[in-house]
Amino acid sequence: MSNLKMSSVAVGVAAAAMLAGAAAEAAKLNVTTSLNRNHDQVVAYFDLMHTPMNKAKGAVTLHYKGGPEVIPNRKQGAALKRGVIDLMFGPSGYYAGLVPCARVAALSTQPQSVIRKNGGWNVMQKCWKEGLNGRILAHPFYNSGNFHVYLIDPPQKDKKTGLSLKGFKMRSTALYHPFMKAMGAVPINISPGDVYTSLERGVVKGLAWPEGGIFRYGWTKYIKYRIGPGFWRSSTMAVVNLDAYNKMTKKERDYLDAWGEKFEVASTPYMRKLADKDNAKVFGAGVKAIDLPGEYGKAFTKTVMGSTWAAAEKKIPAKYFGDLKKYLLK
Repeated sequence: MSNLKMSSVAVGVAAAAMLAGAAAEAAKLNVTTSLNRNHDQVVAYFDLMHTPMNKAKGAVTLHYKGGPEVIPNRKQGAALKRGVIDLMFGPSGYYAGLVPCARVAALSTQPQSVIRKNGGWNVMQKCWKEGLNGRILAHPFYNSGNFHVYLIDPPQKDKKTGLSLKGFKMRSTALYHPFMKAMGAVPINISPGDVYTSLERGVVKGLAWPEGGIFRYGWTKYIKYRIGPGFWRSSTMAVVNLDAYNKMTKKERDYLDAWGEKFEVASTPYMRKLADKDNAKVFGAGVKAIDLPGEYGKAFTKTVMGSTWAAAEKKIPAKYFGDLKKYLLK
């Protein structure tokens, strides 16, 4: 082989090695989801962030380790904090014990684009850093679906709270406890995977849940009423371990942040379509939508919002609470 050909081959090999090295140097993050892989919110995460990021073969790649079958949903926050996982996607209510500010994430009424600019985003980042050793990449699904109360039995109105749940045992998380207690219920922490059995055995009379992902769980065999007005936004977030994030290059951090914001923007219309499809199946299965009328509806909304903010104030450090309320609410 001539020297010229050998030189060309050497250059080609060197170039290939450089490309391979560049690909190998891409930051790799291990990911878990707090909800099952087939849940509408997780489907949205994969379709809008996880899968397209990996296909782009950019500065960061994501490796899915699994859902709550790998690490129970209420333990994923602690796992992220310790660095056992690098990125977690799921409702922030599951780790509210570590991040008290998470108790009000679902209560925000400002558009997410406004929160990112008005100071609210910075306050939330401080909360997640302090309690979870984490950085929020995305808080998706703004205005793409409300929470509702779902009941086995017909709703009972109450002039003070809008809805009476007196004596009812209700499936709950820390996020729902305050308003359920205000309405007279006995809230019980139950993972989504155990809700069907709890309804089947009569352990609970109902639950609160955001639109989407209900029909596939089979809960419509037991729940017969969806109570409104709807309330809140999703508390679900994509959060990265701060140590893993800080080890990245600026290029990698910027790339990850950009994908998080892109996911936020695309998530609202995407999730609205999924929620509409699920609602059609839920109502087709015989669940009746009942919006509490007039003053009852107003009392219901006031109870949900007021009791949750009041309870959160007792948990959230004063240095954060006032600013969060100022920035998150219109």
